[in-house]
Amino acid sequence: MKFHTPLIGAFALMNGIVFYMFLLHLPFGSEAFLLSLAHWSKLSPFIELAASLGAVTAIAGVALAKRLDDNWKNRLLYWRGQYAHPAYDAFLTTRKQPFESSELLSAFPAVKDSGFSHKVQLETWMRLYPKHEQHPVILSTHNQWLMQRDFYLIALLFLLVFLVAWPLNRGIPFNIAGAYVFIYGAQFMFLLFMARRVGVRLVDNLLGVALGVDKREDQGSGGRRII
Repeated sequence: MKFHTPLIGAFALMNGIVFYMFLLHLPFGSEAFLLSLAHWSKLSPFIELAASLGAVTAIAGVALAKRLDDNWKNRLLYWRGQYAHPAYDAFLTTRKQPFESSELLSAFPAVKDSGFSHKVQLETWMRLYPKHEQHPVILSTHNQWLMQRDFYLIALLFLLVFLVAWPLNRGIPFNIAGAYVFIYGAQFMFLLFMARRVGVRLVDNLLGVALGVDKREDQGSGGRRII
């Protein structure tokens, strides 16, 4: 997590610059951005307003990523108020996992006995996490998930701010606005699916470590590979 804060800061800053360019009705690209800086005095005072809004939104994005409670982050990522965590269906899923489902259920019979209750599945996984959190695979995947989740939150904030500002930013040609719609929309969707995918990897990797799949691999016993 050493580079976590600088990376989310840089990501928020880049989004702030893109938002600044959108407010100025500039086409997306580094050349247009550099030209706006070169002609700063000619675009005053609106350029100061655009820069301020971009900076404030970027700072708000970093603050959101750093200060928001983990439960709320998960709710925003998984669009659920209850059991907002990738482990809510860890023991009953159709996705490919690095172990046999029969082996998993044999190791944790309480889950099956509960009728695969989301609550029991999540609680069981959460009890396992402290026991294996320092395992290199779990530590790495967990850090990746936290970072992807924060990137997603910043992308969500900028998408919402953009959608509010677009109708208010009158006069911008659609061929220019369309590029920003694509940028913010594609960024949001990519990070949404990426963060959820890494969350699934974290869940399955932890279960695999708890079942000893990694040790079987080291011993050459043919266990399935942990992602």
